[in-house]
Amino acid sequence: MKSIERFAALLGCGTEAAWRESIFQLGRDFGYEQTLLAVLPDRNIPLKNAFLRSNYSPQWRTIYDTTELVHIDPTVTHCVTRSTPLLWEPGIFSSKQQQEMYEEASKHGLRSGLTLPFHGANGELGILCFSSDTKPGKLFQREALHSMPALSLLRDFAFESSLRFAQPPTCEPPPSVTRRELECLKWSAVGKSSWETAQILSCSEAAVNFHFGNLRRKFNATSRRQVLVKAIYLGLIHPT
Repeated sequence: MKSIERFAALLGCGTEAAWRESIFQLGRDFGYEQTLLAVLPDRNIPLKNAFLRSNYSPQWRTIYDTTELVHIDPTVTHCVTRSTPLLWEPGIFSSKQQQEMYEEASKHGLRSGLTLPFHGANGELGILCFSSDTKPGKLFQREALHSMPALSLLRDFAFESSLRFAQPPTCEPPPSVTRRELECLKWSAVGKSSWETAQILSCSEAAVNFHFGNLRRKFNATSRRQVLVKAIYLGLIHPT
C-alpha cells in the first residue's frame, strides 16, 4: 500500500482511540518506538493546554509536565518559531537545564528523534515527534533523513485528521472547485509536478501554479500538500 493511502486512512478513523493508535503504529513502522502529537487550534491557548496524545513513558510525561519542561524544551521552541524539520540529539540541548532534561529523557527511551512543526493557515500550531532509543550518530541521521519526506506527508494527514478531536467540528461547506483545479489536484495526488501536470493537461506550467494558488486560497491552506490533504478529507479526490 502506498504511503498516501496509509496516511489518508487516518481521515476515516471512527474514534479518537483508533486514530491515535494508527499514528503510533505508523511511527513504529518507520522505526520510532514513541510518538507524540500536540496541537494548538489557536495560538492564544497556553502550550500546557495543547491537545496532546503520545505513547511516551507515563513517568516521563509526569516529570515533563510537573516541572514545566515545555518552557525550556528546544524542540518546542523550534516548532513555535520555525517550519523546518528538526533532527534532535544531545547537541541541541545546550543549556545546563536542557542537558539535564535530555539525560532524564534518555532514561525513558528518548535518545534520538525527529520533530516536525505544523503551522496552519488559521494560526494552528502543531508538533509531531518521532522518538527512538537509538544511539545518536550518523546511522540515525541517515535513516531519519531517508524517511523524512514520508513522515512530513504523515504529519499533514495527522494534523488534518486531529482537528476533529482537538476542536469542535464545523459545518462549513466544501469550497467550490473548478474542473481544471480538480484535474490539477488529481494529478498532484499521484505525484506529478507542475511541469508534468502541464504536459498532461496541455497548458503552461504557470497556469498549473495559478490554479494551485487559487486552491490554497479556497482551502485556506499554506502549501500544496495541505490542499491535497484537505481535498482527500472532503472526498473531492481519492488517494491512489
